[in-house]
Amino acid sequence: MRPEIPALDVEIPEISQIAFVVEEIEDGMDRFGSVLGVDTWQLYRFEPPTLTDTTYRGEPHDYSMVLALTEVGGTMLELIEPLEGESIYTEHLEEHGEGLHHVACFAFDDPEAVIEEFEDAGMPVLQSGVYADVPYWYFDTQEQLNGVIFETADNVDAIPEPDDTYTASP
Repeated sequence: MRPEIPALDVEIPEISQIAFVVEEIEDGMDRFGSVLGVDTWQLYRFEPPTLTDTTYRGEPHDYSMVLALTEVGGTMLELIEPLEGESIYTEHLEEHGEGLHHVACFAFDDPEAVIEEFEDAGMPVLQSGVYADVPYWYFDTQEQLNGVIFETADNVDAIPEPDDTYTASP
């Protein structure tokens, strides 16, 4: 049965990011890099004290992850390895294994209005947090988008320098 599709009054200016959950970040970078022709990744550890105000399914909750970011064809590609705590990433691995997790738009003029619009349409925030000065929100769009979650963030220009850089060996 087809889910009810809410009418959102949100214009998506771009898809800024496509993200995949992986079991092990280095293996993911090697596999994706080999197939997509990417050899350099920026690594970020999302954990305290840089990661704050984390929520999971509407409640304050601690979790952490390591991210690998690169660009493919003008779009940010993100790989996520969950580290500690239950999260939407650990849920995905348990229920589906590795794979496509979410798409994101970081180009909204008013992210708070977008949050309100999604929540009013019955797609609440599944998980959120603040990394450095960059708040982010994941919405429960899985039923409407064939298992894919939608993310937005604010102030993405304030993301700090990466914790590390990974270069695949030839």
